[in-house]
Amino acid sequence: MNRMKMMFKKLLCSIAIFFAFTITGAIAAPSDDFSDTHQGYWSYDAIMALKKVGILAGYPDGTFRPDELVTRAEFTAMITKALNLRNKEFSITNYKDLSQKHWAYRDIQIASHYGVMYGTPDNNFMANGQVKRVEVIMTIMSALNLKELTPEQATEILAPVYRDLKELPKWALTRTGKAEQLHSIVVRPGEEGLLMPNRPATRGELAVFLYNMLERVKVHPNTKLQSAMPKRVDGYVLENAYLDGNIAILPAGTVLPLGVMDCVWSKEAKEGDEFIARTLVNFVTKDKILLIPIGREFKGTIQKAKKGTTLIKNAQMVFQTETLLDKGSNDSGVEFITVGNAVPKVREFTHNPVLQKIGYNVFKGHNFYNHHSQQVDFVLLEAARINIMENYLAE
Repeated sequence: MNRMKMMFKKLLCSIAIFFAFTITGAIAAPSDDFSDTHQGYWSYDAIMALKKVGILAGYPDGTFRPDELVTRAEFTAMITKALNLRNKEFSITNYKDLSQKHWAYRDIQIASHYGVMYGTPDNNFMANGQVKRVEVIMTIMSALNLKELTPEQATEILAPVYRDLKELPKWALTRTGKAEQLHSIVVRPGEEGLLMPNRPATRGELAVFLYNMLERVKVHPNTKLQSAMPKRVDGYVLENAYLDGNIAILPAGTVLPLGVMDCVWSKEAKEGDEFIARTLVNFVTKDKILLIPIGREFKGTIQKAKKGTTLIKNAQMVFQTETLLDKGSNDSGVEFITVGNAVPKVREFTHNPVLQKIGYNVFKGHNFYNHHSQQVDFVLLEAARINIMENYLAE
Protein backbone atom coordinates (compact mmCIF):
# COMPACT_ATOMS: atom_id res chain seq x y z
CA MET A 1 0.00 0.00 0.00
CA ASN A 2 2.85 2.37 0.90
CA ARG A 3 4.53 1.48 -2.37
CA MET A 4 1.38 2.41 -4.30
CA LYS A 5 1.26 5.77 -2.49
CA MET A 6 4.92 6.45 -3.37
CA MET A 7 4.28 5.67 -7.04
CA PHE A 8 1.22 7.93 -7.04
CA LYS A 9 3.24 10.79 -5.50
CA LYS A 10 5.98 10.37 -8.13
CA LEU A 11 3.34 10.48 -10.87
CA LEU A 12 1.88 13.69 -9.45
CA CYS A 13 5.38 15.21 -9.21
CA SER A 14 6.10 14.31 -12.82
CA ILE A 15 2.85 15.91 -13.95
CA ALA A 16 3.57 19.03 -11.90
CA ILE A 17 7.10 19.31 -13.33
CA PHE A 18 5.75 18.87 -16.88
CA PHE A 19 3.17 21.63 -16.48
CA ALA A 20 5.64 23.90 -14.68
CA PHE A 21 8.13 23.49 -17.54
CA THR A 22 5.44 24.08 -20.13
CA ILE A 23 4.18 27.26 -18.47
CA THR A 24 7.71 28.54 -17.84
CA GLY A 25 8.62 27.83 -21.46
CA ALA A 26 5.60 29.77 -22.66
CA ILE A 27 6.49 32.74 -20.50
CA ALA A 28 10.10 32.67 -21.63
CA ALA A 29 9.23 32.41 -25.31
CA PRO A 30 11.23 34.75 -27.56
CA SER A 31 9.75 38.24 -27.91
CA ASP A 32 10.29 41.12 -30.30
CA ASP A 33 10.38 43.46 -27.30
CA PHE A 34 13.61 44.81 -25.89
CA SER A 35 14.22 43.47 -22.38
CA ASP A 36 14.07 46.97 -20.87
CA THR A 37 11.16 48.47 -22.87
CA HIS A 38 8.13 46.24 -22.52
CA GLN A 39 4.60 47.19 -23.55
CA GLY A 40 3.38 49.92 -21.26
CA TYR A 41 6.69 51.81 -21.28
CA TRP A 42 5.93 55.44 -22.17
CA SER A 43 7.77 55.43 -25.54
CA TYR A 44 7.24 51.74 -26.33
CA ASP A 45 5.01 52.22 -29.40
CA ALA A 46 7.42 54.63 -31.11
CA ILE A 47 10.46 52.47 -30.31
CA MET A 48 8.88 49.32 -31.71
CA ALA A 49 7.49 51.09 -34.80
CA LEU A 50 10.95 52.43 -35.69
CA LYS A 51 12.60 49.12 -34.87
CA LYS A 52 10.23 47.36 -37.26
CA VAL A 53 11.34 49.53 -40.20
CA GLY A 54 15.02 49.34 -39.29
CA ILE A 55 15.51 52.94 -38.11
CA LEU A 56 16.33 52.09 -34.48
CA ALA A 57 18.16 49.09 -33.12
CA GLY A 58 19.05 47.74 -29.73
CA TYR A 59 22.24 46.41 -28.20
CA PRO A 60 23.67 42.87 -28.44
CA ASP A 61 22.39 42.08 -24.94
CA GLY A 62 18.78 42.61 -26.08
CA THR A 63 18.31 45.99 -24.40
CA PHE A 64 17.33 49.33 -25.93
CA ARG A 65 18.62 51.52 -23.08
CA PRO A 66 16.03 54.27 -23.54
CA ASP A 67 17.59 56.55 -20.91
CA GLU A 68 21.03 56.64 -22.53
CA LEU A 69 22.16 59.89 -24.13
CA VAL A 70 22.94 60.32 -27.82
CA THR A 71 25.69 62.21 -29.63
CA ARG A 72 24.98 64.65 -32.45
CA ALA A 73 26.64 62.22 -34.87
CA GLU A 74 24.45 59.32 -33.70
CA PHE A 75 21.34 61.48 -33.94
CA THR A 76 22.31 62.60 -37.45
CA ALA A 77 22.67 58.97 -38.53
CA MET A 78 19.19 58.27 -37.15
CA ILE A 79 17.81 61.23 -39.11
CA THR A 80 19.32 60.26 -42.46
CA LYS A 81 18.13 56.69 -42.03
CA ALA A 82 14.63 57.76 -40.97
CA LEU A 83 14.30 60.12 -43.95
CA ASN A 84 15.79 57.53 -46.34
CA LEU A 85 18.60 59.86 -47.40
CA ARG A 86 21.64 57.63 -47.05
CA ASN A 87 22.00 56.91 -50.78
CA LYS A 88 21.42 60.49 -51.90
CA GLU A 89 23.91 62.87 -53.52
CA PHE A 90 25.04 65.84 -51.46
CA SER A 91 27.15 68.96 -51.50
CA ILE A 92 30.01 69.38 -49.05
CA THR A 93 29.81 71.58 -45.97
CA ASN A 94 33.32 72.26 -44.66
CA TYR A 95 32.98 71.95 -40.90
CA LYS A 96 36.25 72.88 -39.18
CA ASP A 97 36.06 70.06 -36.63
CA LEU A 98 34.83 67.24 -38.90
CA SER A 99 37.27 64.82 -40.47
CA GLN A 100 36.43 62.81 -43.57
CA LYS A 101 37.48 59.78 -41.54
CA HIS A 102 34.72 60.32 -38.97
CA TRP A 103 32.30 57.37 -39.03
CA ALA A 104 29.29 59.67 -39.53
CA TYR A 105 30.92 62.01 -42.06
CA ARG A 106 28.59 61.05 -44.91
CA ASP A 107 25.46 61.19 -42.72
CA ILE A 108 26.43 64.64 -41.46
CA GLN A 109 27.08 65.96 -44.96
CA ILE A 110 23.77 64.57 -46.26
CA ALA A 111 21.76 65.95 -43.33
CA SER A 112 23.42 69.34 -43.80
CA HIS A 113 22.72 69.32 -47.55
CA TYR A 114 19.03 68.62 -46.97
CA GLY A 115 18.73 71.34 -44.36
CA VAL A 116 17.91 69.22 -41.32
CA MET A 117 21.21 69.54 -39.37
CA TYR A 118 23.39 72.60 -38.86
CA GLY A 119 26.70 73.48 -37.28
CA THR A 120 27.56 76.32 -34.96
CA PRO A 121 27.95 79.96 -36.05
CA ASP A 122 31.75 79.48 -36.05
CA ASN A 123 31.35 76.52 -38.47
CA ASN A 124 31.91 73.59 -36.13
CA PHE A 125 29.63 70.56 -36.02
CA MET A 126 30.54 69.06 -32.63
CA ALA A 127 29.78 65.54 -33.79
CA ASN A 128 30.72 63.90 -30.51
CA GLY A 129 28.79 66.29 -28.28
CA GLN A 130 25.51 65.18 -26.75
CA VAL A 131 22.49 66.34 -28.72
CA LYS A 132 20.23 68.66 -26.73
CA ARG A 133 16.46 68.64 -26.79
CA VAL A 134 16.34 72.08 -28.40
CA GLU A 135 18.60 70.83 -31.20
CA VAL A 136 16.29 67.88 -31.76
CA ILE A 137 13.27 70.19 -31.95
CA MET A 138 15.10 72.41 -34.48
CA THR A 139 15.99 69.38 -36.61
CA ILE A 140 12.44 68.01 -36.57
CA MET A 141 11.00 71.37 -37.58
CA SER A 142 13.70 71.96 -40.22
CA ALA A 143 12.48 68.84 -42.02
CA LEU A 144 9.03 70.39 -42.44
CA ASN A 145 7.71 73.11 -44.70
CA LEU A 146 5.23 75.02 -42.56
CA LYS A 147 4.05 78.57 -42.07
CA GLU A 148 6.32 80.30 -39.56
CA LEU A 149 5.07 81.94 -36.37
CA THR A 150 6.07 85.35 -35.10
CA PRO A 151 7.97 85.52 -31.77
CA GLU A 152 4.84 86.93 -30.14
CA GLN A 153 2.69 84.06 -31.43
CA ALA A 154 5.26 81.49 -30.31
CA THR A 155 5.47 83.00 -26.83
CA GLU A 156 1.69 83.03 -26.55
CA ILE A 157 1.61 79.31 -27.37
CA LEU A 158 4.52 78.22 -25.16
CA ALA A 159 4.20 80.39 -22.05
CA PRO A 160 1.02 78.77 -20.64
CA VAL A 161 2.52 75.29 -21.05
CA TYR A 162 6.18 75.48 -19.99
CA ARG A 163 7.28 77.20 -16.81
CA ASP A 164 10.96 77.08 -17.83
CA LEU A 165 10.43 78.90 -21.13
CA LYS A 166 13.10 81.47 -20.18
CA GLU A 167 15.73 78.74 -20.70
CA LEU A 168 14.84 78.45 -24.41
CA PRO A 169 17.36 80.28 -26.66
CA LYS A 170 15.77 83.14 -28.58
CA TRP A 171 16.93 81.71 -31.91
CA ALA A 172 14.78 78.61 -31.24
CA LEU A 173 11.62 80.41 -30.11
CA THR A 174 9.49 80.49 -33.26
CA ARG A 175 10.17 76.91 -34.37
CA THR A 176 9.64 75.57 -30.86
CA GLY A 177 6.31 77.40 -30.78
CA LYS A 178 5.38 75.73 -34.07
CA ALA A 179 6.43 72.34 -32.70
CA GLU A 180 4.14 72.85 -29.69
CA GLN A 181 1.32 73.92 -31.98
CA LEU A 182 1.78 70.61 -33.88
CA HIS A 183 1.98 68.58 -30.62
CA SER A 184 5.50 67.51 -31.64
CA ILE A 185 7.36 68.29 -28.40
CA VAL A 186 8.11 65.19 -26.36
CA VAL A 187 7.79 65.39 -22.57
CA ARG A 188 8.70 62.43 -20.40
CA PRO A 189 6.36 61.27 -17.61
CA GLY A 190 7.07 63.25 -14.46
CA GLU A 191 8.43 66.24 -16.39
CA GLU A 192 5.10 67.78 -17.37
CA GLY A 193 5.28 71.55 -17.72
CA LEU A 194 9.02 71.52 -18.39
CA LEU A 195 10.54 72.14 -21.81
CA MET A 196 14.12 71.42 -20.66
CA PRO A 197 15.59 72.71 -23.93
CA ASN A 198 19.23 72.40 -22.87
CA ARG A 199 19.04 68.92 -21.38
CA PRO A 200 20.62 66.18 -23.51
CA ALA A 201 17.98 64.02 -25.23
CA THR A 202 17.60 60.33 -24.41
CA ARG A 203 17.14 57.45 -26.83
CA GLY A 204 13.55 56.99 -25.65
CA GLU A 205 12.73 60.64 -26.32
CA LEU A 206 14.36 60.54 -29.75
CA ALA A 207 12.22 57.57 -30.73
CA VAL A 208 9.05 59.61 -30.16
CA PHE A 209 10.51 62.74 -31.78
CA LEU A 210 11.47 60.77 -34.90
CA TYR A 211 8.17 58.92 -35.08
CA ASN A 212 6.23 62.18 -34.92
CA MET A 213 8.52 63.73 -37.53
CA LEU A 214 7.99 60.89 -40.00
CA GLU A 215 4.23 61.27 -39.77
CA ARG A 216 4.49 65.02 -40.45
CA VAL A 217 7.15 64.88 -43.16
CA LYS A 218 4.97 62.62 -45.31
CA VAL A 219 2.64 65.60 -45.76
CA HIS A 220 4.85 68.68 -45.31
CA PRO A 221 8.50 67.95 -46.27
CA ASN A 222 10.85 70.89 -46.71
CA THR A 223 11.71 71.89 -50.27
CA LYS A 224 14.91 69.86 -50.54
CA LEU A 225 13.41 66.78 -48.90
CA GLN A 226 10.43 66.94 -51.23
CA SER A 227 12.72 66.36 -54.22
CA ALA A 228 14.25 63.31 -52.49
CA MET A 229 11.07 61.67 -51.23
CA PRO A 230 8.85 59.14 -52.99
CA LYS A 231 5.79 60.58 -54.69
CA ARG A 232 2.42 59.81 -53.12
CA VAL A 233 -0.60 59.46 -55.38
CA ASP A 234 -3.90 57.62 -55.54
CA GLY A 235 -3.95 54.40 -57.52
CA TYR A 236 -4.33 50.63 -57.54
CA VAL A 237 -2.90 49.32 -54.24
CA LEU A 238 -0.45 46.42 -54.38
CA GLU A 239 -1.06 45.17 -50.84
CA ASN A 240 2.12 43.13 -50.36
CA ALA A 241 4.57 45.56 -51.97
CA TYR A 242 7.09 47.17 -49.62
CA LEU A 243 10.11 49.47 -49.73
CA ASP A 244 13.73 48.76 -48.94
CA GLY A 245 15.21 52.25 -49.13
CA ASN A 246 14.56 53.51 -52.65
CA ILE A 247 13.88 50.01 -53.91
CA ALA A 248 10.30 48.79 -54.16
CA ILE A 249 9.95 45.03 -53.81
CA LEU A 250 6.94 43.34 -55.39
CA PRO A 251 6.68 39.75 -54.11
CA ALA A 252 5.97 36.80 -56.37
CA GLY A 253 2.23 36.25 -56.70
CA THR A 254 1.41 39.96 -56.94
CA VAL A 255 -1.49 40.52 -59.35
CA LEU A 256 -1.07 43.38 -61.85
CA PRO A 257 -4.02 44.33 -64.07
CA LEU A 258 -2.35 45.43 -67.32
CA GLY A 259 -3.70 46.47 -70.69
CA VAL A 260 -2.47 44.35 -73.62
CA MET A 261 -1.90 46.97 -76.29
CA ASP A 262 -2.01 44.65 -79.32
CA CYS A 263 -5.15 43.37 -81.01
CA VAL A 264 -4.73 39.60 -80.90
CA TRP A 265 -7.11 36.94 -82.27
CA SER A 266 -6.91 33.59 -80.54
CA LYS A 267 -7.38 31.77 -83.85
CA GLU A 268 -4.30 33.34 -85.41
CA ALA A 269 -2.06 33.96 -82.39
CA LYS A 270 1.18 31.99 -82.26
CA GLU A 271 3.54 31.14 -79.47
CA GLY A 272 6.46 33.53 -79.49
CA ASP A 273 4.51 36.46 -80.92
CA GLU A 274 5.64 39.68 -79.21
CA PHE A 275 3.28 42.14 -77.51
CA ILE A 276 3.37 45.22 -75.33
CA ALA A 277 1.36 45.57 -72.12
CA ARG A 278 0.85 48.87 -70.32
CA THR A 279 -0.20 50.05 -66.88
CA LEU A 280 -3.70 51.50 -67.06
CA VAL A 281 -3.51 53.05 -63.58
CA ASN A 282 -0.84 54.05 -61.06
CA PHE A 283 0.35 51.12 -58.95
CA VAL A 284 0.93 52.25 -55.34
CA THR A 285 1.67 50.92 -51.86
CA LYS A 286 -0.84 51.03 -49.00
CA ASP A 287 0.76 54.36 -48.03
CA LYS A 288 0.10 55.69 -51.56
CA ILE A 289 3.77 55.67 -52.55
CA LEU A 290 4.00 55.46 -56.33
CA LEU A 291 5.57 52.20 -57.48
CA ILE A 292 4.85 52.10 -61.22
CA PRO A 293 3.21 55.11 -62.90
CA ILE A 294 0.36 54.89 -65.37
CA GLY A 295 1.55 54.38 -68.94
CA ARG A 296 4.68 52.31 -68.20
CA GLU A 297 5.15 49.50 -70.72
CA PHE A 298 6.08 45.84 -70.42
CA LYS A 299 7.55 43.79 -73.24
CA GLY A 300 6.56 40.15 -73.59
CA THR A 301 5.70 37.19 -75.78
CA ILE A 302 2.71 34.88 -76.13
CA GLN A 303 3.51 31.64 -74.33
CA LYS A 304 0.43 29.70 -75.31
CA ALA A 305 -2.21 30.13 -78.01
CA LYS A 306 -5.08 27.64 -78.18
CA LYS A 307 -7.84 27.85 -80.77
CA GLY A 308 -11.39 27.31 -79.65
CA THR A 309 -13.38 24.32 -80.88
CA THR A 310 -17.12 24.26 -80.37
CA LEU A 311 -18.46 22.12 -77.53
CA ILE A 312 -15.05 20.81 -76.51
CA LYS A 313 -12.40 23.39 -75.64
CA ASN A 314 -12.13 27.05 -74.72
CA ALA A 315 -9.90 29.30 -76.73
CA GLN A 316 -7.00 30.56 -74.62
CA MET A 317 -4.01 32.89 -74.82
CA VAL A 318 -1.29 33.07 -72.22
CA PHE A 319 0.74 36.29 -72.23
CA GLN A 320 4.10 36.49 -70.48
CA THR A 321 6.00 39.71 -69.85
CA GLU A 322 9.75 39.64 -69.43
CA THR A 323 10.75 43.28 -69.02
CA LEU A 324 9.50 46.56 -67.62
CA LEU A 325 10.74 49.00 -70.27
CA ASP A 326 12.55 52.22 -69.46
CA LYS A 327 10.23 55.18 -69.79
CA GLY A 328 10.31 56.87 -73.18
CA SER A 329 12.49 54.24 -74.84
CA ASN A 330 12.54 50.67 -76.04
CA ASP A 331 15.60 49.85 -73.96
CA SER A 332 15.34 46.93 -71.63
CA GLY A 333 14.68 47.99 -68.07
CA VAL A 334 13.88 45.86 -65.03
CA GLU A 335 13.31 42.12 -65.39
CA PHE A 336 9.61 41.66 -64.78
CA ILE A 337 8.29 38.14 -65.36
CA THR A 338 4.51 37.91 -65.20
CA VAL A 339 1.90 35.64 -66.77
CA GLY A 340 -1.58 36.69 -67.86
CA ASN A 341 -4.19 34.11 -68.84
CA ALA A 342 -6.92 35.29 -71.23
CA VAL A 343 -10.06 33.24 -71.94
CA PRO A 344 -13.31 34.26 -73.68
CA LYS A 345 -16.12 35.75 -71.65
CA VAL A 346 -19.54 34.24 -72.32
CA ARG A 347 -22.33 36.73 -72.90
CA GLU A 348 -25.67 35.97 -71.26
CA PHE A 349 -28.40 35.92 -73.91
CA THR A 350 -31.26 34.46 -71.89
CA HIS A 351 -32.52 34.26 -68.33
CA ASN A 352 -33.68 30.67 -68.77
CA PRO A 353 -31.14 28.55 -66.83
CA VAL A 354 -31.53 25.52 -69.11
CA LEU A 355 -31.05 27.51 -72.31
CA GLN A 356 -28.20 29.42 -70.66
CA LYS A 357 -26.40 26.17 -69.93
CA ILE A 358 -26.93 24.92 -73.47
CA GLY A 359 -25.77 28.25 -74.90
CA TYR A 360 -22.67 28.21 -72.75
CA ASN A 361 -21.70 24.73 -73.92
CA VAL A 362 -22.31 25.63 -77.54
CA PHE A 363 -20.52 28.96 -77.61
CA LYS A 364 -17.78 28.57 -75.03
CA GLY A 365 -15.33 27.17 -77.53
CA HIS A 366 -15.50 30.10 -79.90
CA ASN A 367 -12.37 32.07 -80.67
CA PHE A 368 -12.09 35.59 -79.32
CA TYR A 369 -10.27 38.85 -79.82
CA ASN A 370 -8.10 40.56 -77.25
CA HIS A 371 -8.86 44.16 -78.18
CA HIS A 372 -6.42 47.06 -77.95
CA SER A 373 -5.72 47.98 -74.28
CA GLN A 374 -8.01 45.22 -73.02
CA GLN A 375 -7.27 44.43 -69.39
CA VAL A 376 -5.67 41.10 -68.47
CA ASP A 377 -4.65 40.15 -64.93
CA PHE A 378 -0.96 39.28 -64.87
CA VAL A 379 0.59 37.35 -61.96
CA LEU A 380 4.20 38.08 -61.01
CA LEU A 381 6.19 34.82 -61.15
CA GLU A 382 9.34 36.14 -59.49
CA ALA A 383 9.83 38.97 -57.01
CA ALA A 384 10.63 42.22 -58.83
CA ARG A 385 12.78 45.12 -57.61
CA ILE A 386 12.17 48.66 -58.87
CA ASN A 387 14.08 51.85 -58.08
CA ILE A 388 11.14 54.15 -57.47
CA MET A 389 13.24 57.31 -57.56
CA GLU A 390 14.35 56.53 -61.12
CA ASN A 391 10.70 56.37 -62.09
CA TYR A 392 10.16 59.91 -60.85
CA LEU A 393 13.29 61.30 -62.47
CA ALA A 394 12.16 59.88 -65.80
CA GLU A 395 8.82 61.67 -65.68
